[in-house]
Amino acid sequence: MIYYLGLGGNLGEREKNIISATEEIKKIFGVKLLKISSFYETAAWGLENQPDFINAAVKISTDLEPLKLLDELQKIELELGRVRKEKWGARTIDIDIIFAEGFQINSERLTIPHKFLFERDFFLIPLSEIFPALKFNLNGDRVEKILGSPKDFKIKFVACVDKNFGLGYKNNLLFKIPADMKNFRELTLNHTIIYGRKTLQTFPDKKILDSRRNIILSRTLKNVEGAEVVESVEKLFEILRADEKNFVIGGEKIFSELLPYAEEIFLTVVDEEKISDVFFPKIDEEFILKDTKKFDGFEIRNYLRD
Repeated sequence: MIYYLGLGGNLGEREKNIISATEEIKKIFGVKLLKISSFYETAAWGLENQPDFINAAVKISTDLEPLKLLDELQKIELELGRVRKEKWGARTIDIDIIFAEGFQINSERLTIPHKFLFERDFFLIPLSEIFPALKFNLNGDRVEKILGSPKDFKIKFVACVDKNFGLGYKNNLLFKIPADMKNFRELTLNHTIIYGRKTLQTFPDKKILDSRRNIILSRTLKNVEGAEVVESVEKLFEILRADEKNFVIGGEKIFSELLPYAEEIFLTVVDEEKISDVFFPKIDEEFILKDTKKFDGFEIRNYLRD
């Protein structure tokens, strides 16, 4: 089932709290994060004289029953410091199930669609980004888009795979095609590249790539000469720049972790079947194939987030 969640908070590091909540949602067993909206700063609703909120919306798919999903989301709120003192009061994070495709419920604990969905512009505007089919009228509330969402970094993926989407075998790339390597260099030169520890081991002499800002996402590496090493996705988004082109280049785990935040994919697909032990993640319905360039024995596909 497809659910849409509303996230918000007005205490502490507001943007960081929303990203942390999104990362925790990804970890719920049986939940797949599909899309995240921009961030919006909004006036408090229902109880005045408190700090402004930051709000966002995310799209997920899961087979969890609605009340089980609610239980998991409330656990995340507690882990991130949510304290329920007063109705509509200030909070570090709030996670609401605000809509579900083709499903409704009205119980003591949960109402879907959210009973205030069409009264709260801070729900409606972020939701409309990731669910454009929603029909609604705005209420005139102050809702201002701000920087800070993973969406702002316009993350792009670059990879080369075989016909089964295999990426590599025994920590080696499957292919080294001159035309593909030229395309990779032209795309990434003088921009930011993001990758994991194992991908670093595939580089010549296991050294970072020159003429690029190298960011390594790893929980085990500490220092790599010429590179910035971050231990978590939350830390990654703290150092990325929205005015830069940011390319994720591998490996399997990094691609999987960052796919919900990707806006574009450049995928070289070679018409061969190789033995592989790591694979590119499934490209879901959130992406559309924009363009395909065919070469002798391979093609370069360009996908855009729908």
